[in-house]
Amino acid sequence: MLMGAALLSCATAAYAANPVEWRYCIAPEPARHAIYLSPVFASAASMDTIESAFARALDGARVQYEAVQCPRGDADAIASMRQHAIDFNERAGNRVVQFDWTP
Repeated sequence: MLMGAALLSCATAAYAANPVEWRYCIAPEPARHAIYLSPVFASAASMDTIESAFARALDGARVQYEAVQCPRGDADAIASMRQHAIDFNERAGNRVVQFDWTP
């Protein structure tokens, strides 16, 4: 019982130090009037780590993107932000590419 309490305490401390956040990643490819979006995912990794990993995945797919951003927030806010990005880009005449990637 004491061992279980100690493990729970360590897990709680680790979560507090590195909480899981909801994110999606987005990268525009202006030359082709396209935007690449990842699915929504949960991660405790740093912003730099996630953005670098998404950039490497795009590089591997030979996508010539301008920049990578991976906004964070609660699940509802991120889902709403992602949908807004889709709607905005479709209205602007950009092709929305659902890029199947998670870290």
